[in-house]
Amino acid sequence: MVLAICLREHLCFCQKVDYNSTVAAAAQSLINVLTQNLSHGQQEQGRRQEQSQSTVEQDMARSFPGFFTKKSYLGKRKIQSLKTYGPANTKTWKSFSFYSYLLNRNSELTPTSSEEFEFAQAGLGKRHLTMLKDMNHDEIFELLQIEYPKMKGLTGGWLLYKATGGQGRRRLIMIPPDSNGYTGSLIRSVTGAGKSILYIVPLQHEFDLTPLPPDAIEFQRMPKAQCQTCKVSFPLQILALHVQECTESPSSAEDAETCSSEVQIVSVTAPPVFCDPETAVEEVPCPICFIEFTPQFLEVHASSCGEREKDDLMMAERSDVSQDNEGEQIKSVDDILDTISRRVDHEKQFHIQISRTNILERGLLQWQRQKKNLPTAALKVTFFGEAGVDTGALRKEFLTEMVAGIEDRFFEGTQNKKSPRYSLTDFDNGMYRTVGEILAVSLAQGGPAPTFFSPWSYYYLCNGQINPTTLNSDAVADVHLRGLIDQVEKSTEHSIEDLSDEILNCGYTGTISIQNKELIIRAVILHAVLRLQPMLEQLREGLQLYDLLSLLRQYPDICQPLLVPGEDVKVSAEFVMASICPQLSDKGSTRHQIELELINFLQDFLYEAEVEDQGHGEEKEGPHSITPARFLQWVTGQGHIPLLPSEKKDFAVTVKFNHDCNADFGIHNICYPVVSACAKRIVLPVRHIKSYDQFKSILLEAFYLGQEFNIV
Repeated sequence: MVLAICLREHLCFCQKVDYNSTVAAAAQSLINVLTQNLSHGQQEQGRRQEQSQSTVEQDMARSFPGFFTKKSYLGKRKIQSLKTYGPANTKTWKSFSFYSYLLNRNSELTPTSSEEFEFAQAGLGKRHLTMLKDMNHDEIFELLQIEYPKMKGLTGGWLLYKATGGQGRRRLIMIPPDSNGYTGSLIRSVTGAGKSILYIVPLQHEFDLTPLPPDAIEFQRMPKAQCQTCKVSFPLQILALHVQECTESPSSAEDAETCSSEVQIVSVTAPPVFCDPETAVEEVPCPICFIEFTPQFLEVHASSCGEREKDDLMMAERSDVSQDNEGEQIKSVDDILDTISRRVDHEKQFHIQISRTNILERGLLQWQRQKKNLPTAALKVTFFGEAGVDTGALRKEFLTEMVAGIEDRFFEGTQNKKSPRYSLTDFDNGMYRTVGEILAVSLAQGGPAPTFFSPWSYYYLCNGQINPTTLNSDAVADVHLRGLIDQVEKSTEHSIEDLSDEILNCGYTGTISIQNKELIIRAVILHAVLRLQPMLEQLREGLQLYDLLSLLRQYPDICQPLLVPGEDVKVSAEFVMASICPQLSDKGSTRHQIELELINFLQDFLYEAEVEDQGHGEEKEGPHSITPARFLQWVTGQGHIPLLPSEKKDFAVTVKFNHDCNADFGIHNICYPVVSACAKRIVLPVRHIKSYDQFKSILLEAFYLGQEFNIV
């Protein structure tokens, strides 16, 4: 570079001093060559620096790929976009879906399966909604109005509810809205991103449940199907109702008749006819069965009326009765029990695991805790610390103890006229509903019948109403109120004034005087009965198992012996001896005579226990007192006469005799009877029983100490 500058200066000097032009040209050429070499050298030096720099970057990227990885996929360097100062870009919210369910009115429970079908026909019920997370309350309400057009006329507000866990009808829990109402983010949170159903509950409005016409706006997006009779398309919900009412037109019937060469009678009963009452044809009775038919159908019916089967005739005569086949055959208590026993779901199990300590309270608690299956399933009971497997005996013993405990704990009154005990604490805990379920299960699965209801309380269970005209002082079961009635009856002018506070607490608002004794007593009776109505309503809810409540309502007279005391069905010594089936040795043998003597001992023991039980009454009653009923419960698991028809015919207690106990247990001084309740069997030791006193002592000791199930 310095040389080029010097030559350039020398050239200028030469031009000034006017040297030869040739020398100047040579100098200019030399300057050009030097300049080109100099620029080429600079380019080579820059290229070397770039290569060295790229080599360093490659080494760093190889050592630290997370920091120096070259993103070749970006391609050429992008031109930065110009900065704009307009409005910021709005965020795109993701949508989510969930199921909603519109109820017709304010309710605290989820709808039943029959109600769901009714709601769907009325344009309510279940829908699948899709909304954005940033939607506000007004936008959500607008979306609901689109899905449920009936909500456009909603007045009085609405709230969202969520169902609790479990099966069947569940309780609804309100979802409180935010300060600005329901939002998409709130709904997404409470539904678990669409996993739960939200129930829309109108607060002060009740929607009409009349089925909508097929062309209603609610059914526009719903799949439709064609009626095979009238060839008209209907939504599936409406079609289910339509096929029950649609009848073939007369023209189509005539066409079908002309197409066949022979007339074939496919029915001997009159088909339903739907016509205008003004143009209706008068029906004429059949001269054989006296059933009325239209003149058009009477000729066809009469031609085959005498050839019908007896069952067909009976069904025609009872056409105005319930269409339930089971209901048509119910004529006795056995039919009622047989009906509800067939409704037990034996494919599922309702497990109860308890100890024998405080069996009533523990049984009630475990019954309410059971969430896996409903009480309609087969009941299976396990006692802690016992090896017994429930094949029926454990269940019956549990139900026997529970029904007896329920009578003492939840009912009060005389022996044959008991009413529910007034307890708001038990009512608030749902105990009376649980009691109703246990009583229904006892009737359906081989337990004892709860024959302790008073007539007026049974009447309420059947009809849901109290008949005040049939109430008297016998309907009062509360000890305190019965004492108040006695005090009023024996009171004088001065003493009745001391009862003023108690009389006023019973709802009496008249003058308290001797002249109004009957009115005061009447007020006390009504107060004692009417305050029990909530408890009876909970009992009715529990008795809905196996549809038992509808059977009570439909057949109150037939079902009455199951709940109201009637003839004495208590287990007696005679019943136990009639149920015993001894397995005796060959007649004439020594063993046969010994076995007959032991049977006589057993008979004497049972009759003696029965006499002692009747003589002492309730004083002898206790957990270890032996009676014929408790002896039967010890041997078979049930302390009552079998109720179910299937158990009555096969009920028997097998008695066996062990003559060779030394071979089983070695040398010993005493043996006890061995009981197998599931097999309804008792084995009596023969070698160690020589007299009735020995028999009684051994049997009582075995009874007291052998209440547990330890044999599998």
